[in-house]
Amino acid sequence: MAFFSWQFITFLTISVVVYYLIPGRFQWLVLLASSAWYYMVGGGPRAAVFVAVTVVTTWGGAVLMDGISSGEESRFRKSQNLGAEKLSRDQKRILKAAVQKKKRRIMVLVLLLNFGILGVVKYGNFVTTNINSLFEHFHAGTSIPVADFLLPLGISFYTFQSMGYLIDVYRGKYSAERNVLKLALFTSYFPSILQGPINRHDDLAQQLYAPHRFSDTHFREGILRMLWGFFKKMIIAERAAVIVNEVFGNFEQCRYAGFTIFVAALFYGVQLYADFAGGMDIVFGASELFGIRLQENFRQPYMARSISEFWQRWHMSLGNWMRDYVFYPIALSKPFAKMQKNLKKKVSPYFGKVFPSFLASFLVFILVGIWHGANWKYVIYGIYHATFVSTETLFEGPYAAMRRICRVREDAAGWKIFQMIRTLFIVSIGRYCDVAPDAGTVFRLLRATFSKFNPWIFFDGTLYSLGIDERNFSLLMMMVVLIAAVDIINERGKTVRSIIAGQQFPFRWAVYLTAVAAILVFGMYGPGFDMASFIYAQF
Repeated sequence: MAFFSWQFITFLTISVVVYYLIPGRFQWLVLLASSAWYYMVGGGPRAAVFVAVTVVTTWGGAVLMDGISSGEESRFRKSQNLGAEKLSRDQKRILKAAVQKKKRRIMVLVLLLNFGILGVVKYGNFVTTNINSLFEHFHAGTSIPVADFLLPLGISFYTFQSMGYLIDVYRGKYSAERNVLKLALFTSYFPSILQGPINRHDDLAQQLYAPHRFSDTHFREGILRMLWGFFKKMIIAERAAVIVNEVFGNFEQCRYAGFTIFVAALFYGVQLYADFAGGMDIVFGASELFGIRLQENFRQPYMARSISEFWQRWHMSLGNWMRDYVFYPIALSKPFAKMQKNLKKKVSPYFGKVFPSFLASFLVFILVGIWHGANWKYVIYGIYHATFVSTETLFEGPYAAMRRICRVREDAAGWKIFQMIRTLFIVSIGRYCDVAPDAGTVFRLLRATFSKFNPWIFFDGTLYSLGIDERNFSLLMMMVVLIAAVDIINERGKTVRSIIAGQQFPFRWAVYLTAVAAILVFGMYGPGFDMASFIYAQF
């Protein structure tokens, strides 16, 4: 059930009305029922089985880990013939080590099961196909059966979210949720299960379970945010998609090259941002209707001045998840600590300090690339971004020295603009891995881009022949300027929707009606445009 369908609007309206009509202590059950219904309609009964397995195993593992501490202490006292006296420091250390060992076994088992399911359904076909290719190359005379697995709706998002909760319980950040239905709601909360954000239990859970009274402010801001999301998706993303599909779908047949391909890559950046961030706006707005605020997933990413900063602003919940549950465990692990010590001693203190972080960053971004899909082009995508992010860490000192030698002022507007343009260029080249169907096409696109210098396409009308006419192209450019202006306002610490929501009744409703009219006239009913599903829903 797509967010931009009338079925979703009707479903959301009914859910909100019922939510506020019943007593507060039962409101979370309305959210659970709505989430279950939404998932059953969108994913089907078979996909719901996967969610159920994740919920039950995560709940059971967390509860078991919670119960180990008290039970292990009783067994420890009995084995040491201790009564109720206070444990010594050494005894506490031994007890803690025994508790953590048992908790770790449970955590690893649940992680292997759930990430194993994710790996099989999402990457099983890719792995077996490549193994069979190797067998064929070496004339092994054998093959592994290749099966196309059902890819459950939102499996990457709810798996990462649930496993993050499990790891937090293992670390003792908070106690396990004893009510399996409440954990099921946290796992499958319907606004965010389709494409995120990847929520944290301590940020979201109590909001889900707590009673909420109807808030006119939340309702107004939620509606405005949803309208802004529909606006970005249906007017901006869909128009940009026509150019993207035309150029990247036909670049070999039509011999597109040079600036034509790079402009299409820039428009793919527009499409992806308007599509993903627009979807997030609908998610956040729908959630605010229930009085529930989710963690932001974007923070003006195209204003980033480096690739590292870009990833701190783009899909922030995924980046934060990778940082807390992958990067830090790797960078702070015993092997990396030993590596750091040896490098400081044998190479240099600076190299020993930065190389482990460089290597950990590299591994994390390869995982980020693989997370995007089961294709070699996503491995290239991960290595590409990993190279830029990790080398920023490795050469941070030399870069700073070069800026001092060249007398570059860090706070100069010209330098900041240069950094943003440089980052946009690097990110846009990396997007070739998204739009190409395979790794081979990525390199053919790059060769075609840099093999021809044709700046005249900006003046001879070529841009109006890439799927949309001059009128729609001009409208798209106006909307790009609008979304950039909104981002600039947001970057300065204000939000346009809160400004509008605080205005008088006539002005607010004029904005609402104008937005609705624009969406209907220029979006859903625009000539020649077929509404596509959200890009990140496939992950």
